[in-house]
Amino acid sequence: MNSVKQSNQIKHYMHRYSFLILLSAVIAIGLAKNVAASQISVHEKIENEIHSYIKAKIDKSPDKKTEIIISPIDRRKKLSFCNNNLSIALASKNGLKRNNTVSVACNGAWRIFVPVKVKTLSPIVTARKNLAVGEFLNQQNLEIKYIDTSLVIGPVVYNIEDITGSKVKRYIQGGRPLLANLICMVCKGEQVNVIAKNGKLQIKSTGLALNDGSRGQKISIKNNSSGRIIEATVMAVGQAEINLKKY
Repeated sequence: MNSVKQSNQIKHYMHRYSFLILLSAVIAIGLAKNVAASQISVHEKIENEIHSYIKAKIDKSPDKKTEIIISPIDRRKKLSFCNNNLSIALASKNGLKRNNTVSVACNGAWRIFVPVKVKTLSPIVTARKNLAVGEFLNQQNLEIKYIDTSLVIGPVVYNIEDITGSKVKRYIQGGRPLLANLICMVCKGEQVNVIAKNGKLQIKSTGLALNDGSRGQKISIKNNSSGRIIEATVMAVGQAEINLKKY
């Protein structure tokens, strides 16, 4: 009888002990999750404050867009919550650039350095599709896209209307920016309208373009009437201008 009683007591203690072990495990798991969540919140808080700091430093322009790309902070870094405001500053004294390093510190408890990239996107003319040599430019084969112009080498175009009617002189891949040196507003071998100006006086003539030119470029033109070769500045598609004061 005593042995049965002892057996029941042992079973009772075993069940109670197992329950306590299970409860301890559940509590430990919960605490671990809370610690992990706390760590994630710290990292997210830092990244959010960096974003706000950089955004405040960017010059606002209505016709441009800005992208702030913060390199994710390693979640394995154990960073305690900061009771006071974080100390955030650019690591370089050269001001905000495309590639930056931001210093973030908490009351001497810790300091980290976070890479931040700032992209300034401008609305420029791009090819809607692949453009072959000799193709005329228009609203159907051009479009405006926001592009990081710091990565574009060459003179970009901002207005479709300015180059409508121009001709492609070098193959342009779809999606690429339209560069002024890839097109001609006045093309070699084509007729061009010439306006000679001297104050209010204007003399109009026509001639044959002897070389390609885009807006602002000087080209040589053979006058149809006199056969004289003159130098004129390209102003628009099929149009060039001469300043008579220089002659």
